Amino acid sequence: MNAAYREQLLALADADQKIRQQIRGAFTVQQLQANQGAAKEMATRLVASQRENQAALSALIEKFGFPDVALVGEDGAHAGFLVAQHSTDRKFRDEFLKNIEVAAAGGSYSTADMALFVDRNLIMSGKPQRYGTQRKADGSLFELEDPARLAQRRAEIGLPDEQSGSGGLEP
Repeated sequence: MNAAYREQLLALADADQKIRQQIRGAFTVQQLQANQGAAKEMATRLVASQRENQAALSALIEKFGFPDVALVGEDGAHAGFLVAQHSTDRKFRDEFLKNIEVAAAGGSYSTADMALFVDRNLIMSGKPQRYGTQRKADGSLFELEDPARLAQRRAEIGLPDEQSGSGGLEP
């Protein structure tokens, strides 16, 4: 395991979450909906942070390789996932997703993180989600790909039945 790489990933994930916590701590959803100026300012700060974190993650991947469990441990791989899932760069997300799918198939990546990433990427591309991990602000699921097969798809990758809420997954 590459401990230095892992530590850098954990620091990036901390920065990723810190900006979100600052925004949530400063404003409620209702306040942001009522104050478009504040909402725009927060969105600008968030996007700038996401771009900075994604650039740093890209540089780390180029230097050390894809951050799977074998290379950086479970928490390091999850940290890389957190940063990558918030990237606004579709090409980067698509490439990261390919690597996640290969690593998960080989047992070196969390299938729960893979499902979250797949669904988020599909939703961001305007497509129905596959595993039922993404919810709207009102708690309802975003559109599902072939809803009749949802339980089967989740079971195939070891996820709990969606009937238990978010299936224990946090989008």
